Amino acid sequence: MLIACLQIPRFAVEAERLRRPDVASRLILMGDATVLDCSLGAEASGVRRGMRMSEAIGLCHRAVVLPPDTPYYQRLFDDVLDYLEMQSPVVESAHSTDSGQGLAYVALNGLPVQVEAFAEGLISGVHRRSGFMASIGVASGKFPARVAAGTARPGTARVIRHGGEGEFLAPLPVDLLPLPEAMRWRLDLLGITTMGDIARLALGPFQAQFGPEGKRCWELSQGIDEEPLVPRVSEETVVRRLSFHGSEGPAPAVTLEAIMAGVERLVQAAYADSLRGGRWVRKVIVRASLDGGGTWELPVAFREALSDPKDAWFAIKNALAKRAPERPVEELEVELVGLSAESGKQASMFEGKGKLWRQVEEAVRQMGVQTGGRPATGRAMEVEPWSRIPERRMALVELEGDV
Repeated sequence: MLIACLQIPRFAVEAERLRRPDVASRLILMGDATVLDCSLGAEASGVRRGMRMSEAIGLCHRAVVLPPDTPYYQRLFDDVLDYLEMQSPVVESAHSTDSGQGLAYVALNGLPVQVEAFAEGLISGVHRRSGFMASIGVASGKFPARVAAGTARPGTARVIRHGGEGEFLAPLPVDLLPLPEAMRWRLDLLGITTMGDIARLALGPFQAQFGPEGKRCWELSQGIDEEPLVPRVSEETVVRRLSFHGSEGPAPAVTLEAIMAGVERLVQAAYADSLRGGRWVRKVIVRASLDGGGTWELPVAFREALSDPKDAWFAIKNALAKRAPERPVEELEVELVGLSAESGKQASMFEGKGKLWRQVEEAVRQMGVQTGGRPATGRAMEVEPWSRIPERRMALVELEGDV
């Protein structure tokens, strides 16, 4: 299968440069206690991912330190993936070792395109749409395509002709292979430093030494990778947004009451949206753009799908009260996820329990939502009624929603 790998190096760093012009020309360190990502200039100063932040600051004291904003990066990369899906029906999102985002595979088989022109068109299209400068590698397999993308300069494409994958990979270091640390150490002891060194060995003895992982690395070194693409699954959602503005411009919401009022308004609007089409909702994600930069996200999964916005708001309100945004909010967003035609709740054949028991079930369910799924109620059951110790006579057993 002919595959194009699109890679955006240092995706998180580049996302922050696009969002914050004040750091566009600065050295950047990203992380908290350790470095999760860094700019190219910081890496040239000796900073490495996984390094303690205090040590990194000592090596690069002029750098600005930014906390990672994963939800923001994911939304940006989802937009890139949406564009790629307009160019090819099969797109796989993959995790980059650089930042967790910024890497995708695109199937080219069956597309009536000229490969070089198509790859260059993807690069320019992504840049126009999102501002990111990507590199692309094209080869017969995911691994050689990824290596080709990683060795191409940003803004360029490298196409490996069919049958030339092994020749392309031969001079490159074995560190590019998905090796466990123990195998990497053993290869170094044996003086095997390039993929060509592995490819020149016979498969049988190499596999005998390193097992199934050795066979896989031997095949990759030859340029053989038949792993199929796993298409991205796009889930239909409903999104509503609210910006806080005063008479003189942006006026961030400071109090929890104002934030809750905004979220409640968005929940009602999202449930009333025609895109929902009366379907039940299994999960709501509340997001906020914070004053001074950064985002906040609160996913609220329901114990069962809900069709009534009042029930949804009850669960969201309790979750929001326990984990509110840490800074004033400039913009709110509510996303309805997991839309389904049915509630997923099995009805009883007989209604002998009556209305009272249904109310008890609902109360137990709502209490479970408030406690994040932890046991909220229980019933006392006899265990050792003959015991002289009161604590052993009875035990508290968790009471499930089905009572």
